[in-house]
Amino acid sequence: MFEECTKVDALVEILQRWLGTPPDVAVVLGSGWKERAQGLLENTEEIDLRGLDNWPTPAVAGHGASLVLGTLPASEKGPQRRVALCEGRVHCYEGRPIAEVVRGVRALCRWGTPHMLLLNAAGSLRGDWQPGTLMALTDHINFGLPNPLTGGQNCGIGPEFVNLVDLYSPAWRERLIAAQPQVEQGIYVAMPGPSYETPAEVQLLRQLGADAVGMSTVPEAIAAKALGAEVLAMSMMTNLAAGLEGSQPSHEEVLETAQAHGEAAAEALAAALHAAGA
Repeated sequence: MFEECTKVDALVEILQRWLGTPPDVAVVLGSGWKERAQGLLENTEEIDLRGLDNWPTPAVAGHGASLVLGTLPASEKGPQRRVALCEGRVHCYEGRPIAEVVRGVRALCRWGTPHMLLLNAAGSLRGDWQPGTLMALTDHINFGLPNPLTGGQNCGIGPEFVNLVDLYSPAWRERLIAAQPQVEQGIYVAMPGPSYETPAEVQLLRQLGADAVGMSTVPEAIAAKALGAEVLAMSMMTNLAAGLEGSQPSHEEVLETAQAHGEAAAEALAAALHAAGA
């Protein structure tokens, strides 16, 4: 793991040298969220991740390849926030090792970012949560994504055994819900992908009490928590999970749903940023 520690250290040094003071909040934008964040920040600086050594470049449709730093202006909805937007993520299903999947989050936290907001697209496991529904994570069930703390990946920083009770900050979530009461709350199931779940798997996940299913977020949340960051995660339901009401999930549907419900998602994103550390 020494090589991985060196790569994270190098990224932290670049962020400090190029961008200076760390942001109040860093955001990882999941599938379909990039467009929701456009125009949100003022006085922006942008780094093309494709030219940044050791930062794995997002390649999946709906994910961008830039890190944007700027200011969310103060308004009647909340105070000013200095924000870093990572316009996309990489996934285990792309064949990436878990150290690469969480490397960007680790670098942002090590830079000094105290609050980490993780966004994703998810399949709804509830028939009453139709596409477009937003859900703040209360907890997760991990069915197959690797743990980012194995093998000394945290380089001796933070506890060896991390307590995941309240991994997704209740206080931050409550402030978000107070500002955006239409945002639901629920449990997210992480599956390895890239295939969607079978109808039989969906029925099992429903019986376990889960509300949404996706292919990301959990390793990043654990990595950020281990480094002391406060974590909030939010899913947009972009499809009904396989078999519900005849659903036949596709990535095209994911991106089309995100586009159709962009205004509501952008408002919730802004509210989540204002609510960080309030």
